[in-house]
Amino acid sequence: MEGVLDLLRGSVRVELDGKYAERAVNICARNHVDFRDLVRAPGGETRMTVSLPGYIKLREVARESGAFTVRIVRRRGAPFFLWRLRRRYALIAGLLLCLFLVGLSSLYVWQIDVVGNETVSSSRILAALREEGVDIGTCILDISNKWISNSMLLRIPELSFITLNTHGSRIEVVVREEIPRPELIDPDAAVSVVAGKAGVITLMEVDEGWAVRAPGDTVIPGDELVSPYVPLGTGRMTHARARVWARTWYELTMKMPLETVRKTYTGREKTRFSVILGGKRINFYFSGGNPYSECDKMTSYRRLKLPGGAMLPVTVVRDRFEEFTTRSDVLTREAAGAILSARLLAELEEQIGDGHIVYTDYTEDLTDGMLTVTLTAECVEQIAAERALTDGEAARLRDAPAGQP
Repeated sequence: MEGVLDLLRGSVRVELDGKYAERAVNICARNHVDFRDLVRAPGGETRMTVSLPGYIKLREVARESGAFTVRIVRRRGAPFFLWRLRRRYALIAGLLLCLFLVGLSSLYVWQIDVVGNETVSSSRILAALREEGVDIGTCILDISNKWISNSMLLRIPELSFITLNTHGSRIEVVVREEIPRPELIDPDAAVSVVAGKAGVITLMEVDEGWAVRAPGDTVIPGDELVSPYVPLGTGRMTHARARVWARTWYELTMKMPLETVRKTYTGREKTRFSVILGGKRINFYFSGGNPYSECDKMTSYRRLKLPGGAMLPVTVVRDRFEEFTTRSDVLTREAAGAILSARLLAELEEQIGDGHIVYTDYTEDLTDGMLTVTLTAECVEQIAAERALTDGEAARLRDAPAGQP
């Protein structure tokens, strides 16, 4: 950090020539002249490094005290560099124009980051912001945080909080998602329990309602298992709740060719660079298309920014191509069968959820180099699902004779 400051404000390496070097150093310290890298030259002179303001003060101290003289050994830093360019008007004008454009670019949005979202996608938030007028290239002075935050909450109800923090030309969109309200169960709602899958009932645990099915019954999807109408006394309507387990059967099929194509990388690769400036892409290469007949292409983007964090409207694009060759591999029937069997079992476990598998059987068929594996399985799983009754269905249940729900 000190080296950067020296370059910006300038530093001077000086040589103090006097009879008593210690006295010169003491005079500098007494007059608050900051120095560093103090050494004694072979001829008895004292050398030190001071800043440009310190050098100006050091010359005044030397003139007033008369105890030593000051000679410049080396000068470095931006002030001296600019002084040498004082007569190169075109270069100075270009430098000033560059600084002006960099300062002007910091007034526009060149990057938008979304943080804090989990279920609401960033693309959806960015699209809503775009409709509110906040996009790449928008002037930061035209953005009203309060107005946009209120509009965004109306556009995306899943958000409970949103704010836009500006960091130079980068906008950080901080969001908080709405905490879902717990599902409230109306105990008097007319909701029945129906079968979500076909099967043979093995066990029923009824918490509310009137069971209209029993273990051993065969049901298909949509069959009512527990009625919301309880025909006891004068009868009452309730929100039926139950857990029902049943034996279910599955038949799943997958196919795979025994001959597959495998990629082998040759180690040869090429890299191409381009820049995106103000929405336009400038390529630093002449030939387009892929450099190899068979290759993978990987593209990375890097936005340039200033040391202070301000983003520039310049994105460096790096395209890397990796060549590969392909060759055919032939799997054995046993290996392909094992792969398909594992995939079928994983798919079955995903479909039954918390249930368990009682029995599995695999059959294979090989036709024209294509292996087909079929999984037949018996499982036990929870099949209960809720269905809200219409007003007409609820009225008919209430009017039904006692004992006939």
